[in-house]
Formats: sequence, C-alpha cells, structure tokens
Amino acid sequence: MYLQEILEVALGMVFLWLILSVTAMTLQEWIGSVFAWRARALKRSIRRMLTTKELTNRFYSHSLITSLSQTETSTSSKAKVRLPSYIPADKFASTVFDIVTQTAKETTPLTSFTLDVNDQLSSIKSREQRKLAKEGWTMLLETAKQVAASGLSQAAVDSLKVQLQAYREKYPEVQPVIDEAMPGVDAFYQKYVERQTVSDQSTANANLSMRLFRLGLAIIEGKAPKFKETVSALLASADVYGLEGEKAVTKVHSSLESWFNDAMDRLSGSYKRRAQFVSFALGLMLAATLNVDSIYVATSLWREPTLRQAIIVQAQTYVEANPQLADATTAVSTSDPLESIPEIQQLLRSVNLPFGWTTEVVDTAGKQCTLVPYKSTQMWGITAQNELGQSVCKRFSNLPLSLNSWLIKLLGFFITSLATAQGAPFWFDILKKLVNIRSTGSTPAEQSAVG
Repeated sequence: MYLQEILEVALGMVFLWLILSVTAMTLQEWIGSVFAWRARALKRSIRRMLTTKELTNRFYSHSLITSLSQTETSTSSKAKVRLPSYIPADKFASTVFDIVTQTAKETTPLTSFTLDVNDQLSSIKSREQRKLAKEGWTMLLETAKQVAASGLSQAAVDSLKVQLQAYREKYPEVQPVIDEAMPGVDAFYQKYVERQTVSDQSTANANLSMRLFRLGLAIIEGKAPKFKETVSALLASADVYGLEGEKAVTKVHSSLESWFNDAMDRLSGSYKRRAQFVSFALGLMLAATLNVDSIYVATSLWREPTLRQAIIVQAQTYVEANPQLADATTAVSTSDPLESIPEIQQLLRSVNLPFGWTTEVVDTAGKQCTLVPYKSTQMWGITAQNELGQSVCKRFSNLPLSLNSWLIKLLGFFITSLATAQGAPFWFDILKKLVNIRSTGSTPAEQSAVG
C-alpha cells in the first residue's frame, strides 16, 4: 500500500548515509596519512614475519625498499622519510633472498677478534710495520668472507687456516689472539662445511646463490630461529631442494612471494576491521556534530513528499556523477584527502535533509552567559554577536526536552554511525539498485494523472 513511499524514504536515507560514509572515509584517509597507519601496519606485519628487530631494520634499509620510501621536505633542516605503505611481493622476495645470502657472505668468526688484534698490533713500534700488520689482518677478513662466497668448500677453509698460521708466525704479537681464535674458526666453518656437503649430495648441480642462501639460513638460525624454521618449511613444502640451478632460485622467490601475499591477506582483513571501527567512531562524531539523527530524518522524509522528491533528484544526479564510488580503492583519493573536503561540505549544504543544530537568542535576565554554568547567577549558552555587533547569548533550540527524547536521539545517532561504518561503496551499490527499482515504476504524480 505504501511501497512507493517506503522506497523513497529508503532511497533518501541511503543517500544520506552515503554522503556521511564518503565524509568519514575522507577524514579517515587524512588521519591515516598523517599518522602513517598503513605503513606502520605493514612494518608490524613484516616484523612478525622476520621475527627480529635486526632483520626488520636490515629489510627496511635495503636499497630495494628504500626506493619505495618517500622523503618529505620540511622547514627544518632534517628531511623526514616516510616508510612505504605498499611493497610488491617480488621486491619482498628479492630483498629477503639478498639479506640471507649477504649474511652468508659477511659472517665470519674473525670479526669478533679484530679489536683484540688491533690492541696487540699497537705494541709494534714501527709505524710502517704496524700499518702493514693491520692491512694484513684486513686482507684476512676479506679472505674469510670469500670462503663463503666461494661455496664454502673444505679446501677454501683449509686455505684460510694456512693464512692465519702464516700471519701468526709473521706477527708474534698476535699469537695469543690467533691461538684463541683458531678453535672457534675451525668449529664455525666445520659445521657449515658438513651442511654444505649434505646439500651438495642432494643437489649436485646447485648454483652458488642457493649454496649461499642455505648457508645464510644456517647462520641466521642462531639469532632468528623462528624465521629460519618458517623459511625452511616453505622451501621443503615447495620441494625447492629437489630442484637444480636457477630453477631452485626461482622457486625460492616464488615461495617467499606466496608467504608475503598470505601475510598481506591477513593484514588486509585486520586493517579493514580497524578501519570499520574508526569509521564508526567518525560516524558517531559526525552524527553528534551535525545532529544527524537517522530516526528524525526518516520521520521527516515520510511526512514530506516534496522533500522526498527533491532528495531523489539529487541522489540520481549523484549516482551518475560519481561512478568511482563503487570501488573502495578509488572511493576517496589518498593523494591529498584535504582536497575533497570542500566538495563534501558543498554537497552536505546542498542536501535539504533535516539535520543540523539551530540556535536562538535567549534573554539572560541579567545572568551571565557561559558554556558550563556552575553558579546560580549563570545560565547555559554561547556568547556571540548579532547583526548590530552586540553581544548576545545563544543556545541550541532543537535540543531534546525529555529523557525519552534524548534516548531516541542517541539511538538515531547510533544508527547513523553504524550505517557510516559500512563504507561508501556499500551504500553506493544499494543506492544504484534503489534508483533503478524506482525508475522502473511510476511516481505518485504519474499515478494520480492516470487515475
């Protein structure tokens, strides 16, 4: 009996909720941009994947990742670097692979003895001899790094030991340090040589990149055992160790990309739930600030057919002019959210829906006008100036007058905020369907003309 009226009221309410959802999304994007919510959430997720702060810092300092960061210039001399809010899966995989292989190349037990060696070499009186001795130790460190880069063979390890013994005999000052270092050097390399031998037997034609990757995982195990365990499980499930050469490397990258994509799917779900909560809070703020009471608006639309018709025309025009709202990723521009604020303000002013607070001038009867009265000589109100520049006291004229009225208004605010949290794409899709449904039927004016 009242299907047409119900449809028009629903269309007007959905249009109102759509506008508020766009406003909330715009504000949320602006707040998220200021506080870098997306970038921080991404970093926390990567931190959980890499398990340690050290690996996370190495990840974000890698050239592939720093190229995705943005540098903001400010009035201060120090530029601010904004972490990336999005990282492609292939760059994540390449960065992690490089970090692991670099760990294999750079890790050597000799590094921890460098300070002691320099202290002992400082006792050499000849400056020239002291310089040559330090340069010799630096060359030994480079040789130790090349042991891993060469594939970590037993021959390379034996060659390093021979050079250490030669350095010990050439510079007696460091004999105690070398004697202390030798057992650790032998134990360190022997463990990884054995692992490398097992790997070579299972994959005879494995290239150097995979050898370094396996060695790097073994070294990282001491500092990040969960990371090593996770990556090893990924590689085992993908049967990486059963492949050869570049096929193995490609499979490793593919496995790391899948791992990252799975983590980003979970992050996306978590971020959407948080965004919906923020939208609800912003919707409640907008409802209270603008006095958008959904119950009162729906009642007004039901009672005023002329208002409904005006809203329907605006809704149809808005649907045709803003098709991009159907996509959540383009519903609000993220480049500069503040640019769309004036447009939304203009749209809110153009909608003739009954919302907003109204004020009226009140007679203070000699009392002081104050926002929070706490004396009998004061009364609630807001001090303002009239057209003549005179100071007057104003207060809201459409505040509820009873407890029941306040409860109904608060319920209306809650409905508004709950609707706002659904997002602009959700309401835009419903609005399009309602507009299409109404366009297939006849308007009340057409029905009366036929009658």
